[in-house]
Amino acid sequence: MTIKITVPIIFMFLATSIFAQSPVGKWKTVSHTILYEGKKLDMHAALLTQRPCAANIVWEINTDATFRLNASASGCDERYKSIQERLYSKTKWKVEDGKITTSATNFEVGQTYTISFDGNNMNWVGVDEQGTIVYKKVQ
Repeated sequence: MTIKITVPIIFMFLATSIFAQSPVGKWKTVSHTILYEGKKLDMHAALLTQRPCAANIVWEINTDATFRLNASASGCDERYKSIQERLYSKTKWKVEDGKITTSATNFEVGQTYTISFDGNNMNWVGVDEQGTIVYKKVQ
């Protein structure tokens, strides 16, 4: 009887470990949509009209819990790169209960999103009306 109970538990643990997706990796923003006065706006598309180089910015979500913006190969001007990278120089991330939180204040204050994956896309849906961000995995 122990085998009958243990085998399914071990299989379930292995299946979730093997098939669970992780945010760790390098990502580019595809879209960041918000709802404003009843209209859906893509803030990332708006950014790209002013700074097309932002399409080349890479978000690095690392195993050491750091969440960094890497604009080094973006083609953006040095001032913009420096400002953007500095904004995320202390940001950490954590995942709990299907939600990802980012914070530069050791989680005293942060942004929390429901996280899901669809192929090479990672989707963040804000729990406090901060919109939906879609990232594409960088190969």
